[in-house]
Amino acid sequence: MHPRAGRLRRFRRSGNWKGRRRAGRRRTGGAAFGRQTASAPASVSASLLLRAFEAGRQAALQPGEAADADPLRQANRCWNDWRLANGGAAWKWNVYHQVAAKFVAGFESGKGVSLRNPVLAPTKKTIGAVVTAMNEEKAIPGVLEQLARLPLNELVVVVNGSTDHTFWNARRGIAGGKAVIVHHVRPLGHDVGRSVGAKLLRSDIALFLDGDFPVYAEHLVPFIDAVDKGTDVALNDITPYISAFSGRDPVTIVKEMLNRAMGRADLAANSMTAVPHALSRKAIETIGCTNLMVPPKAQAIAVRDGLKVSAAMSVDVISKNRVRDKNTGIANPVAELIIGDHLEALGLLIRKDGARLHAADGIRNRSALGRMSS
Repeated sequence: MHPRAGRLRRFRRSGNWKGRRRAGRRRTGGAAFGRQTASAPASVSASLLLRAFEAGRQAALQPGEAADADPLRQANRCWNDWRLANGGAAWKWNVYHQVAAKFVAGFESGKGVSLRNPVLAPTKKTIGAVVTAMNEEKAIPGVLEQLARLPLNELVVVVNGSTDHTFWNARRGIAGGKAVIVHHVRPLGHDVGRSVGAKLLRSDIALFLDGDFPVYAEHLVPFIDAVDKGTDVALNDITPYISAFSGRDPVTIVKEMLNRAMGRADLAANSMTAVPHALSRKAIETIGCTNLMVPPKAQAIAVRDGLKVSAAMSVDVISKNRVRDKNTGIANPVAELIIGDHLEALGLLIRKDGARLHAADGIRNRSALGRMSS
């Protein structure tokens, strides 16, 4: 175990490869890349692992490019060159991570460095991450520790309204790394930090996380992979973690209502309100940083403007969500805010597409009454 991994022990490791709840139990598909369960390791041939190690060692001995000042990013670039040349685009996730780990071991051996338990990303595009935090002094070190395992080009941490040591712990968490900390003394309000961070990022792929609990780097890779392959908005699939309709809370109901109103019943209750999620550069420019303050509105704009929106991965954020005074109880302030956000999104769609949106009324003759004499 990595010496600093103890920080994460109180957080239950969770995350499923695109699960679905069926007949009262969770099921996942394992046929396609990115849809493998975390609990079913696939066998990897010894020869492939040996070839990966040697490829990593040879890559470390090659002169780096101008953009390879960071050894982890150099390893990631070389990894993707070798992976794509050796059929890696078809690997299941468990195979991917096993082979990538061997490549890293070879790279570390050849380079004479330790990369601190890295997780390579299946993309040659630049990757950025935005973390928002308010009074998260205990959790923020673990959040940043996991992000440090990824070959990020940019990291923006938006600390706002904190009265504890969140800011200082964030500074210590990125010591020696290239990151920007935006510090607002007063609270910015729900999701405003995402807009601030997005405005500062220039990367091709942007990850969005909250600072209240860490997400394992391995569980963030599918979001990166989805955007690399053409998805513009890669959502967290919360479907395995919510109950049947009769037992759902109003927020979950209104999330699915908006998706169905947009003709996207396939998205179920998945929403940009939930983290983690990832956006393409095209999505950020199309939606606009200002609109990211209201995640359902941002999602409505994405769907309406033809961006590719889909669920990439299942990460349990429901049981991990930190309990606060404002997010518990019936009609709590956070729930009321999120419901209002969805009504704002619905209002935007109605203004642009009419009161019935895509559900045209082709049955009633609404002009008939006007032709009748009173």
